[in-house]
Amino acid sequence: MIKGYQSVHIPVMGTGHSADTPIRVAPLGISSVISLVDDILLERLRKFYSNKFDLQYDAIPASDIDGRSKRISAYLNSVKEIVQIKFDEIKKMPFTKGNDKAKYFDLLPETCEIKKDYVKMMEMDNCDSKDELAKELTKKMESGSIDVNIMVKVDAERFGRDGESLGQEYTDAKTALKGFAESKGKANMIFSAGINQTLFTYMTKFKNFYRDASGDIKKKII
Repeated sequence: MIKGYQSVHIPVMGTGHSADTPIRVAPLGISSVISLVDDILLERLRKFYSNKFDLQYDAIPASDIDGRSKRISAYLNSVKEIVQIKFDEIKKMPFTKGNDKAKYFDLLPETCEIKKDYVKMMEMDNCDSKDELAKELTKKMESGSIDVNIMVKVDAERFGRDGESLGQEYTDAKTALKGFAESKGKANMIFSAGINQTLFTYMTKFKNFYRDASGDIKKKII
């Protein structure tokens, strides 16, 4: 479950407490988990952070029959884009004590090999060898994973304006799963709070849960 060099992984906390945690910690290499229960909250956060980071924001209307999965995908894509922006900024920083690049390495466990190389590099006098090691360490930096959670029994049926059921593919858990499956980037889905056989069967419809030609899996299940 833990990505990269970090030994820290921030779990899901309620439906909203860790909804934007990846924006703050993923650029520092720490993985965390977003709850997908409240798509309306995620839409509000997308609007807020799109304004803050000058990203394009197009509201997804409540009348859209597939709006829940689209809101979840759009939010996860925005978080991924923001994390990449912040991570790229950190990578461009010099190795100076007190800045976010130093914080990235200072937060790593002492047993981590690149942490050992970082400590060694910071103790070196200025020379070509130090510059080369600094470049190598920068190349090895990885952002934290933007993982998600579905409480599988939170799977309420949804109804149209005519009062008729929208069908099994539009229940809460399944639309959340679809939103995650169709979002960009590699990440992990953490199922919790019971068993939902129809949800697990629905998962088989999405190619991103399967290995690609190289054997890689874009979306993993925990």
